[in-house]
Amino acid sequence: MKETPNMKKLNLSLAILALAAMSVSAQTTVNSPIVGYQTSTIAGKGAGASFLSFLPNNLAKAAIFTGGGTAVGTTVTLAGASLSGSIGPVSGVPTHYLLVKSGTGAGYVTDVTAFTAGSVTTADNISASIPSATTVSVVPHNKLSDILGTSTGLLITGGGTVTLADNVFLVDSTGALKTYYYKTGFGGGWKTSTGADATLTIVYPNESIIVSRKQTAPISVVTVGGVSDEQAKIVFSQNINSACSAAPLSIPLSSLYPTIAGGGTVTLADNVYLINPTTGALETFYYKTGFGGGWKTSAGAVADATRDISQGYLVQRKSSTAAVLTQSKTW
Repeated sequence: MKETPNMKKLNLSLAILALAAMSVSAQTTVNSPIVGYQTSTIAGKGAGASFLSFLPNNLAKAAIFTGGGTAVGTTVTLAGASLSGSIGPVSGVPTHYLLVKSGTGAGYVTDVTAFTAGSVTTADNISASIPSATTVSVVPHNKLSDILGTSTGLLITGGGTVTLADNVFLVDSTGALKTYYYKTGFGGGWKTSTGADATLTIVYPNESIIVSRKQTAPISVVTVGGVSDEQAKIVFSQNINSACSAAPLSIPLSSLYPTIAGGGTVTLADNVYLINPTTGALETFYYKTGFGGGWKTSAGAVADATRDISQGYLVQRKSSTAAVLTQSKTW
């Protein structure tokens, strides 16, 4: 993805819109973090072919609860909470996630699958990371429509079919890239490549969207939201994973190793996919171990380990054991 000229400066000094702690009721407290914005450019298609661009999701909506949490299994009791409204899944799609904000597990996120006034049930058992006196937040998910708009504020180009519209790719639960587009005309809205309704499609925290632009003109996307005030934990499970920097801040390719696995060949190592800034196509990289070790292209040429991957990257994890990348808070 190309960056606007002031992107580096913006990454290091986000525009501060608000920094306050607000009480919305006597029992539920919402802590408002630093709120900022970033501008990302989705490149035009170039000469006769689509051009891929990463679009990061690393600015969050305001939490509906922040406070003490204690977990037993997948049940997290929230101190002083008084939750209400639509917090559980809608049509099977999660609407909120739990974020661990303190302790050794700070940065873990897991979907909220059910709730009561004073607790939430989570998709994953991360109770070991939520002992007593741990601070947690319940945060609404960003949806695809929140980031790229709908009929009244669509940022990419829609079309009557998936072939005519700009395409958007997200990694699904199986590790496969799933295609979405915005359908115009009768029955319009966000759709999967097969035309199924995708209105509720969520983009996970620290996940990057891939956009394939069909038009020649580039477009700018301004995202606004809360900047993480804790370290991030990004989990790479077996198969393909999409990620970006946990904050609008540059990170190098070198930061991924040794969290991901190296190997003597590209076949044995975990693979990292980045977008070639000239061709707009995905390129493969890996960390070579042993003689002549270091970051390499798939052909074995020396790769630039300082290359900025903050906007997005894909990791193909070969092992069935998940790897957890901890991005320390440096902002």
